[in-house]
Amino acid sequence: MGHGLRNTTIALVLLVGIVWSLPMETGRIDTHPEPAAYSAADPAEFKITSYRNALLIVGHSRSKHHEQRIIESATTHFPSHSARAEFRPLGIAPAWWDAATLELVAVIAGTESPSAYLAEGTLRIRALVADNAATERRLLALRERLPRSTVIDVHFTVVDTDVNPTTICEQQFAVFRVDPVAFEESGTAMRASAYPALDRVVALADACRAATLTITGHTDSSGNETWNQRLSLARAESVAAHLGSRGIAADRLAVVGAGSSVPVADNTTRYGRSMNRRIDIRFTASSD
Repeated sequence: MGHGLRNTTIALVLLVGIVWSLPMETGRIDTHPEPAAYSAADPAEFKITSYRNALLIVGHSRSKHHEQRIIESATTHFPSHSARAEFRPLGIAPAWWDAATLELVAVIAGTESPSAYLAEGTLRIRALVADNAATERRLLALRERLPRSTVIDVHFTVVDTDVNPTTICEQQFAVFRVDPVAFEESGTAMRASAYPALDRVVALADACRAATLTITGHTDSSGNETWNQRLSLARAESVAAHLGSRGIAADRLAVVGAGSSVPVADNTTRYGRSMNRRIDIRFTASSD
């Protein structure tokens, strides 16, 4: 494996973002009532991501003309994707809003696994790119549209064009290990320490959006095995619910309760039992 690919594999873990899975018909542009006035309680937002050859867009618009231009731009820049969109009306938006949202579509064109978020004061983009220079040039054009006070958080990971992104993901899946996910004793409520571990899961799932995840709960051998089975499944379901709340689509998640049937340490010791009470998460690549 070349130096560039090693860097890509390492950097892939660091990617963070949000998957927006929307139950919309392909190419649909919703009709709206008269726009309500924009207020600080309802800030302008625009989110776009690519998932399994579908381009998913959700955001505020000021007019049907703006919405149509977004759809046309998405179709032009992502001809092999099915474009899905859900727009929300916005009565008053920044003067730069229409141009910036259109420019954002162009910025992520030609990237792999892009996710982007634009709001007043914030621009966040994550993507795999083959030509970082070209993408940076498009990003510069977008920056010129935004107020100088905008906080820009952009991470482009350069990949080898000769390497299929699925291959990169498979290599990462082979070495990925979820950090301990701790629960309250005999319960399904996760402790605070569990969330940073699951943040890494969300990051990898977001970077490799064609992958599915199998979440398996395990217990130690204390107590009744029927109870252990139920508890392990309930904990796996709790983890799946959290990942779903972070944007991982439900159809990508499977849960399993293994009870105490697969120990990794000695159940006769306190330390061993703590090791056996765990959550395993396995990624499986998909060509879809």
